[in-house]
This record gives sequence, C-alpha cells and structure tokens, in this order.
Amino acid sequence: MKYSCVFTIFCFLSFSGLSAQNLFKSFYFQMPIDDAKAILNKNSKTLKKLSFGNGTNYSFRNRSFVQRDNKLVSINIWSKQNLTLLEATNYLKNTRSHFESQNYKVVYAQENWSNPNLIMKNLPGVRFVDEDKTVLIELYPRGQGTVYNVFVTFYNYDWFIKRARGQ
Repeated sequence: MKYSCVFTIFCFLSFSGLSAQNLFKSFYFQMPIDDAKAILNKNSKTLKKLSFGNGTNYSFRNRSFVQRDNKLVSINIWSKQNLTLLEATNYLKNTRSHFESQNYKVVYAQENWSNPNLIMKNLPGVRFVDEDKTVLIELYPRGQGTVYNVFVTFYNYDWFIKRARGQ
C-alpha cells in the first residue's frame, strides 16, 4: 500500500510536469522528435486543418518541427494555402483575436503587426504568453507582391527566454 501511494504521487507529479511543458495538443517540449513525427503521421488529417480564428486554416507540414539533439523545441504551423494581402491581413487579425480569447496575453506587438507590407521582417508581428507562462506563441506574415503566408510558432516559454538572453 505504501509503495502504491508513492508510485501514484510520483506518476501524478510526472504527468503534471509533463502537461506544463505542452506546446500544442499532444506535442510537448523536449519530446523525442521521432515521437512528434509519429503523432503527426497518425493525426495528419486533423493537423492539416487547424483553425485559430474565424476564416483561418492552418496546417502542420513535414518541416513544422524544430529540433535540437533530436528533441522537439518548437513547432511552426502556417496558413494552408497562399494568401492575398487582404487575406493575410484578415488571418493576422482573426488569429490574434482567437489567442486573446483563449486568455493568451500579448507581450509584444509591432506597430504595423497586421500589415504584411509594413511589418519589420526580422521580428514577429505579435507575441503571446499563456497565463502560466509555459508557452510563448509568435504570429507573423511572410511574403511579398501577391503571395503571403501567415505563421504561428509555439515555444516553451522558459527555453525561449533563456535563448533570448543567450544562455
């Protein structure tokens, strides 16, 4: 009895710590990259039709995972199809509204965050942090002329802060 209680507490603490590291759905920070790829393969239909706001359609791609030492460190998801300038602007506005409605707090936004032609290319358009400061999300457009895409990147908050500080 004593050992089963210890085991139960250990499992609870282990899974609690794991859930605090979630990046998106079943993906978690530092998971083996092969496990992340297996989840993508198993759930490819649902992970290629994600909505983060009215009229948005995002998709995982084969290059969605960023890894270090065969461990998942961030996830990049982008608009399923190429967008016009107007569509990209609407995607940005609707996606921002979606994350704010999910209690993500905006911690950074460029002045022209919703205009792909005026955004500073070396910076994200908007950065969000969840209430527990475990996930940082970046939202930004890329493209020019008549073809644009909107990207959403998920990071582990602590890992991102350490990298930003050069640690």
